Amino acid sequence: MIYLIFALSAPRELDWRVTLRHDDKIPFGTYAFGKILPAAFKGKEIKQTNITLYETIDSLGNNPVNFIAIATAFSIDPTDLKTLFNNVSNGGNAFISAEDFYGVIRDTLSITTEDYFYIEEHRHFWTDDDDTSTFTFLNPSLHTENKFKFPRKNVHNIIECNDSNLDVTVIAKNDVDLPITIKIKWGKGAFIINSTPLAFSNIYLVDGVNHEFATTTLSHLPSHDVVWSEYYQVGRRESEASLRFILGNEALRWGYYIMMGAVVFFILFEIKRKQRIIPVIPPVENTTLEFVQTIGDLYFQSQDHKNIAEKKISYFMEHIRVKYWLSPRNLDEPFINSLARKSGKPEKEIRALITTIQAIQLVPEIQEHELIDLNRKLEIFYEHNKSTP
Repeated sequence: MIYLIFALSAPRELDWRVTLRHDDKIPFGTYAFGKILPAAFKGKEIKQTNITLYETIDSLGNNPVNFIAIATAFSIDPTDLKTLFNNVSNGGNAFISAEDFYGVIRDTLSITTEDYFYIEEHRHFWTDDDDTSTFTFLNPSLHTENKFKFPRKNVHNIIECNDSNLDVTVIAKNDVDLPITIKIKWGKGAFIINSTPLAFSNIYLVDGVNHEFATTTLSHLPSHDVVWSEYYQVGRRESEASLRFILGNEALRWGYYIMMGAVVFFILFEIKRKQRIIPVIPPVENTTLEFVQTIGDLYFQSQDHKNIAEKKISYFMEHIRVKYWLSPRNLDEPFINSLARKSGKPEKEIRALITTIQAIQLVPEIQEHELIDLNRKLEIFYEHNKSTP
């Protein structure tokens, strides 16, 4: 938790990846480029796709469109190339910006790109302090007092067309008089080829007047609907796995990492051997008192006082027999004297208790007050015996 707090509160570092994606606001995304397209093609539909050119233009019918692609390296398969050339031949146009071109499009248009840092007469730029490159348009009508300045380390690729049979026009050059943007006419349309894609990224479009370089370059395209395909840079994003989407978003990525860490900790702690829970077995309850209370309530409700008295007398006789080793068969004077001597109870009280017992045994029924009197005398006897050692 402490680490997460510090990580989330720490200054966020810039993401310097070169994505050139239309929805990326990082320095080398093209979010700003997407914002200037509606002004450059007023009233026209601007369609951003991540599918092949064949799939895109085929769905548009025979209407010519302006095709746009910005990539670090551009390559296209023969099927897509045929679709692209048919669109341009019928009056469409294509603006493609890439540092390198590969495959059939390079061979068909006879274009080559080169890093002028490796040209002998320009190698001094490796060590020179002059790290700024300036772009200019060759058309006099496009000259402005503003200068488009870019870091030389990011815009040092140039482009050339080696086929003298093609109608090629250099649109823009850099400060060492090498072409960076050319126009190749093809049928009723044209290809606008540029070798400095980073010049159209966010970090440079928002710097000074550099956005005018992008809008002036786009002004060479006619007023048609626009198809901006990122397929040739980022691929078919619709088919990306959900995990890639999660890891591509910082908040979701942290949530995923925390969840996976919690699962790992849970597994580590749960794989430990555990003893089965020992059930709690309650002790057997002594319900003797409850039983006696229930029986007593039963007798009391039936008003059978004589029966209760006889049971109390029987318990008393058993008590005398067990504790004092006296036989209660004859409740005579010698018995009274022996019980008084052994129990330590006054002879007078013993005689009164024996008299009460004999009286109850002689009658068939007794009253409630007689039962109470018997119980009181028995309790006095038992209480006295508790205190006797």
